[in-house]
Amino acid sequence: MDRIFNQFSFILGGLILLAAAALLLLRRGFTPIKGLVFLVLTLLLVGAWVVLHPAAPSQLTADQIRAQIGAGQPVLLEFLSPY
Repeated sequence: MDRIFNQFSFILGGLILLAAAALLLLRRGFTPIKGLVFLVLTLLLVGAWVVLHPAAPSQLTADQIRAQIGAGQPVLLEFLSPY
């Protein structure tokens, strides 16, 4: 369970935030301004997820990386974990 929450915490938190915003905005009825606020909040959360989600790992093999090292070009190695 901890692993699921760790990997999807932004999505779950965003859904909880959207549900709370919907409850607050629709408490006294729907208006077009409230709908626009909800739409903007939704777009901001989706945009943040697109920018901040973990990138796919590189498909380079170890042999391809070794061939680039020492070939006269500077090489930057980054070791990343998506979670």
